Amino acid sequence: MRWKLGLGALTASWGFIAVLAAAVDLGAEPLAFWRLALAAGTLAVGAVLVGRAALLAPQGRLPQLALLGAVQGAHWLLFFLAVKHGSVALAVLTFYVAPLVLAVTAPLLLPERWSAPILVAATVGAVGIAVIALGGDDGSASGWAVTAGLGSAATYAALVVLSKRLLLAATPPLTVAFWDCFVGALVVAPVLLLADRIIPTDAGEWGAILALGIVLTGVSTLVYTMLLRHVSAQAAGVLTFLEPVAGVLLAWGLVSEEPEPWTLAGGALVLAAGLVVVLLEPSETRVADAPGGIGSSQ
Repeated sequence: MRWKLGLGALTASWGFIAVLAAAVDLGAEPLAFWRLALAAGTLAVGAVLVGRAALLAPQGRLPQLALLGAVQGAHWLLFFLAVKHGSVALAVLTFYVAPLVLAVTAPLLLPERWSAPILVAATVGAVGIAVIALGGDDGSASGWAVTAGLGSAATYAALVVLSKRLLLAATPPLTVAFWDCFVGALVVAPVLLLADRIIPTDAGEWGAILALGIVLTGVSTLVYTMLLRHVSAQAAGVLTFLEPVAGVLLAWGLVSEEPEPWTLAGGALVLAAGLVVVLLEPSETRVADAPGGIGSSQ
């Protein structure tokens, strides 16, 4: 249970992302790039400082790691495209199709069993997210926006499956997290040509960018990858439902954005889904150990 509680707490912490991003007057492209580039730099420096630089090498799995990073970059670009050409509500609603995709496809692509609690929780959570998103929808939607949003869901599901496969093959979590962010930054970099402004202009923006990149992407990606060793891909997908609920509550507490009743109702359904996963879905047996040190459990 502790692994799922840890993963639930981690995904809830991602609610800070929307709060910090709102404080930065940068476009989607530089935000995505800075997050991934700073994350990769953080993981590289951390590995060197603790004497584990060898874990930054691809461990003989460069093609799989490069694919993982490319999918990560594509995921962020598609998600922000859905926001730009549709609405935040549309992007959220379409993106959170991903847990449903994982609930159905993960047993086909990974050594996982079909799970009745996961299917129930994914359905309940999806209804909750729909209530939250549709309640705030401004009606802006286009075919491109919907396609991009669904693409972000598909690429996120692919990220979880690809990460899980690498971990099952005993690839160290640090290796997976570093290449995920490093290649992702390279994929996003060319899109910076479309941005009006790339560099933060003041201390406030730099503080938000550093927090997003170092803590909420670099450290968070490593911790997520370590926890994913002990949690099924299906359970990990459902627990991501907690992110938008946490974002609503944080916005309420930090910037006095009081949620509407429909938002609270949808959030209650999401929390119920997370509770089903934590209490009823068994944790996985740990996969083969990575080399000791940062990025491993030894």
